[in-house]
Parts: sequence; structure tokens; C-alpha cells
Amino acid sequence: MPISRIVTALSQHGYCVVSRFFFAESAELRATLLQAWQTGGLTRAAVGQGPARQVRDAVRGDYVRWLEPSADPAIQSYFQAMETLRVAINRELFMGLFDYEAHFALYPPGAFYQKHRDGFVGDKRRKVSCVLYLNDDWQPHQGGALRLYTPAGNIDISPQAGTLACFLSDDMWHEVLPATRERLSITGWFKIRGV
Repeated sequence: MPISRIVTALSQHGYCVVSRFFFAESAELRATLLQAWQTGGLTRAAVGQGPARQVRDAVRGDYVRWLEPSADPAIQSYFQAMETLRVAINRELFMGLFDYEAHFALYPPGAFYQKHRDGFVGDKRRKVSCVLYLNDDWQPHQGGALRLYTPAGNIDISPQAGTLACFLSDDMWHEVLPATRERLSITGWFKIRGV
């Protein structure tokens, strides 16, 4: 799907799902994530900000590692692709996006993330959420879908390698359903400047 169609879908529906986006590089990104996991390079994800930040097993069960665009070549290429998308969204939707932050996420079997939106209380800088899946040969019976709660009804997105889900951070309630195997992704947010 061309980037222009992603932008149009965000404008019309508040979300977009693209198969085989950045698919060629997903194996290398998956290997980098798994290497970090095996060497203790991921940490338990928390909820909240500042003094309210805490690990809450009843809310989410993933492990993360924040990414820098200057890292290995596959991560550099991923950030370049997201920069192209950022420019296109700004050009067409005038959202004022100026930054992109992202992390690897690994959900062990059975882990989930309860229904939520991606904005923080008092901090509305995150405007567009993006999830790129890195799972090889995912099967529907393995679970792990990203469930979007849209005005037209719930949409479950299977976490197959190369699938990109984008949605408006403040508007779209969503959750991660438990899976029977490790679930791998890059999760990121396009942000505006602080007010």
C-alpha cells in the first residue's frame, strides 16, 4: 500500500493496516530483538509517567527496549521509512508531527495489554501510534491480535511479520490479546512538540 493510502485511511477512519510493510527487513529486526531478549537487553514495561510509573502485571506483561535511529542498519532503515511516513502525514493532514520514538516489544506467551489509549494524562504529544509486527509464520490459532475498537466495530489484527498498524493515539482504544507464543513487534509514536 503506498504511503498516500496510509495517510488517506488515517484521515478517513483513524487507522490503517498494511500487509508486508517493511517485510524484507523484518527477519533482521526479529533477530536483533531476540538477541537483545536472550542477553537481558529488554526490561519489563511499565505504565504511567514520572512518579506514577510502575510495573503492573494486571495491566500489561511485555518487555521493551527503546530504539535509537543510529543503531544497526535494519533499525536505521526502519526509522527512515517512518520519517517518510511522518513527512507524508504532515504534508497531507497538517498534524505538526516532529518526532518519532519507538521500542522493541516482546510479549511472552500468555502476556497481554489491557484496553487503553496511548496518550498520557496531561501529555498529549503522541498523535499517531504505529506497530510493526516481526513474528514469522504466525497462525491465527496462536492468538496475540491487536484489537482496535473502532466506531464501525472491533478489528483484530494478526501480528504477522511485516504487518503495520497505524492509528490515532488519543482516539483509538485498543488492547493486545494473549498469545500462545512470543509476540514480537516495534511499537512507536509520532509526536508533536510539547505545549
